[in-house]
Amino acid sequence: MIVADNKSKKIVQSHDFDAVTCTIDAEDMRYVASLLRNNYSNTQLAVIREISANAVDANTEAKSKRKIEISIPSKLNTNFCVRDFGNGLSQEDVFGLYSKYGKSTKRNSNDYVGFFGIGRFSPLAYGDNFTCVSYHGGLKSSYNIFVDEHDDTKIVKLHEEPTNEPTGLEVQVAISESDIESFRDNCKKFFKFFSDKDMPKFKGIDNLIVKPKVILEGKDGDWFFTEQESSYNYYARSYEKAKVIMGRVAYPLDASSINVKNYVQDDRQIKVIESVLEESNFHLRVPLGCVKLHHSREALEYNKPTQKFIVQRMVEVMQEVKAIASEKLSDSKDLYEAKANYARIINSLPHTLQRAFEGSFEWQGIKIDSFGFSRPYGMTDTLILTETTRENDSDARNGFRVRSSKTTRINCRDDGLFIIQDISSSHGNNLRARTLFNEDENLQVVYFINALTDDAQATIDNEWHFDKISDKYIRYTSKVVKEKPDYSGVRKSNGSRAHIPLFEMRQDGNGYRNIDYWKSVNDDIATLQENDEKIEGSVNGKLVYIPIKNYKIDYDDYALEQVYNIAKRIRKRAEEDSEEKSFRLIGVRTSDVSKLDSDSWINLFDFLADSCKQYLQDHIDNAKDSYKEFLVESSKYIANLRCSRKQLEPLFNNAKFPLNKLNDDHLIVRNKRDYQIAVLNDNSRECTYCINYINSKRVKNGAKWLEFHLDCGFDAEQFVSEILSITKQYPLLKVMHDSVCSYRTEQETFDDWIDYILLCDNN
Repeated sequence: MIVADNKSKKIVQSHDFDAVTCTIDAEDMRYVASLLRNNYSNTQLAVIREISANAVDANTEAKSKRKIEISIPSKLNTNFCVRDFGNGLSQEDVFGLYSKYGKSTKRNSNDYVGFFGIGRFSPLAYGDNFTCVSYHGGLKSSYNIFVDEHDDTKIVKLHEEPTNEPTGLEVQVAISESDIESFRDNCKKFFKFFSDKDMPKFKGIDNLIVKPKVILEGKDGDWFFTEQESSYNYYARSYEKAKVIMGRVAYPLDASSINVKNYVQDDRQIKVIESVLEESNFHLRVPLGCVKLHHSREALEYNKPTQKFIVQRMVEVMQEVKAIASEKLSDSKDLYEAKANYARIINSLPHTLQRAFEGSFEWQGIKIDSFGFSRPYGMTDTLILTETTRENDSDARNGFRVRSSKTTRINCRDDGLFIIQDISSSHGNNLRARTLFNEDENLQVVYFINALTDDAQATIDNEWHFDKISDKYIRYTSKVVKEKPDYSGVRKSNGSRAHIPLFEMRQDGNGYRNIDYWKSVNDDIATLQENDEKIEGSVNGKLVYIPIKNYKIDYDDYALEQVYNIAKRIRKRAEEDSEEKSFRLIGVRTSDVSKLDSDSWINLFDFLADSCKQYLQDHIDNAKDSYKEFLVESSKYIANLRCSRKQLEPLFNNAKFPLNKLNDDHLIVRNKRDYQIAVLNDNSRECTYCINYINSKRVKNGAKWLEFHLDCGFDAEQFVSEILSITKQYPLLKVMHDSVCSYRTEQETFDDWIDYILLCDNN
C-alpha cells in the first residue's frame, strides 16, 4: 500500500552497550497471529475488502484484462467467493509465502493495494476456516485454511486435479445464513466507489451496486460531493464521515485528527477546510501511497505527512470549486441563466462551503450572490412582487389551480417567468398566469413585478440589471391575454349560480347565536366571479371563503369563534391600507363550494397560509430566529436540553459573566446568541404562530417551504448536542446556578466561574 521509507538511520553511541534484536518466540506466535487476525471492527467488511483487494492486486501483477469475479452469498449458495485471474500459487507458494503472517511481495511498489501481509487471513476473523483454490501450472489445487484447537493457523491440502481453467486464485468463505443480508449490504457499501473499469463481475446477481449520485466533482474526478445518504449523528461521529478513497477503498476521514492550522495560515480558509472535512458527503481520491493506513486497513494513521498531504489537497479542492463555479457562470447566456446556474452550484454544496464562496462569483462584471432579486427595504408599497404558482389538482379546471401571494423576492428558476406589470390594474393576473401555464406545461411559477414609482423602476433597471435578461424570461401584462373561465359545464352539473346565498362574517364582534356571526351578501356567485373590476374585500383579486353548514364552520376541529379570531389576527398584523387589512370572509354552504372558481376564490386556511408566509418574508430576520427555536423544539434531545436549562441559563443570560475572556470560537461563546434565541425564546410570537401553522398538516409541503425560505445554516441537532456537552466538559457548572442567581452576587464570583472554564480548557 505505502512503500516504506528506506531511510538510513545513523545511531550515535557513546559506549558499546549490550544489545539484542527483538523477535517473537515460536510458542508466542499463535498469540501474535490471533492479534493480527482479530484486529477488525467489522469482520464482514474486512473479508470483502481484504480478499477483493488481493484479487485486484493479483490481476494487476499478471496484467490480466479480465475482471475479478465475485459470488455474493444467498440462501441457495451461502459462500462468498472471489476469483482472480492472476498467476495463481504453486504448492510451494501456498505452504511458503501464503502461510506466513506479515509476508508480502508488494512493499516495493505503490501499484498494489496490499502491503501488510495479513489481509489474506481476514476470513479467520469471521469464521474458523475458509477454502483457497489455486489454478496454477495446469492444476487445480484446493486448500483449507483454519484455526485448530490450539489457536494455531494451519493450511491443509484437500485435493488436486488437472484443469484447463485460466490461472488464478479463488477464495471461498462460508457465510452464516443469518448474515447474508448484512453481508450483501457491506458489499454494496464497499464496491460503490469502484470505477466501471475496476468493478468486479458479480455472478448470479444484477444491479447489486448502486453508485452514489455525484452533485459536484473535480475535473479529474479526484474529489466529489454526493447526495446525502443519511443524517449526521453527532454522538457517533464514525457513523458518517468524509472519505479518503485510495486504491478503490474508502476510508473514513477523522477531521479532528487533522491540525489544519499547522499547514494553512489564512483563518477563513482554515475554517472552510475544517468544515468540509466534517461533511459526510465529501470524498477525496488520492493515489496509492499518499497517506498512511492503520494495519487493520480500516482507518488512516494521521502522521504529519498524511495530515500535510490531505490539507494541501484541500487547498487545491477549494480553488477548483471556485474555478468550476466561475466557468459554469461564464457559460450563461444572460443574467437570468447566470443566477439559475449559481443556484445549481451553491445548492450542491454543503452549507459551510456555500458561506465560504459568498460574494465571490461574477457574470459580465455583475456580482452574483443569490439566485434571484430581493426587494429593497422600504419599498413594500412601491415595488409589489407577486408569486403565482401552478398547483396540480385533477378536480380543478385544466387539471391545476392557480395560487398567488405577495413575496419579497423573485427567483430565477428554470420553470419560471417574470411578468412586468405595465397596465394600471392587476386584476385578472391569475387568469393571465393561467394562459401561460396552459401554453407551457413545464412552467410552474410566474412572478408579477409592479413598479409604482420612479425609484422602484430604477431598482429594476439599474440595481437588478433587467436589461441583461433576455426576452425568453420576461413578459408584459399588456401582451398576455386573460384566460376566459368556462362556467357552463359547472352550471349543467351543479345547477345555476344565480341564487346561491352567500354570507359575510361580521368584523364587529360575535353573538350568542350562530347566525349572529353572519350577514347576508347581496351579490351572487356568478356576478362576483365574472366581474372584471376589483371586488371590494378581495385580496389579490380573490375573495376569501369558509365552508359553513347551519351557520357553523364545516370543519370538525374549528368553531365559529376560532375562525373569527383567525380572521381578526390576520387583519391585526396586516399593514395599513393593505388588502389584507379589510378583507371580507365569505361563508359558503358546503354543498355550494364546488361551484366556486379557484381563480376568484381562496379558502380561508389557504389564505392564512399565504398570509403567514408573507408575514415571515416581510419579517425575515425575526422569522429566522423563530425558526431556530422551532428546530430546537423539534429536536429529539429537547427533553435533555430542558433538564439542563436551569444549570446553563445564567451563563448565557447574565451579562456579569466576562465571556470576552473566551475566544470567539469557544464552545460557549459561539452558541450564546443561538441559545438566547432558540432556548430562552425571546422571539416574535407572531412569527412563531406563523411557523407553527405552516408546519401543520393543513399546509401542503409546509415544512419544505420553511426549510427553503428560513434556512440559515443552523444545525439544531448539533447545537443541542454542543449545549449538552458543556456540562460534560465543565461538570461543576451543574451547581453554578445557585451561586450566581442572586442580585447580591459579587462580580468576583462570575470571574471565578470563567477562570474555572479556562482551567478545564487548558487541561
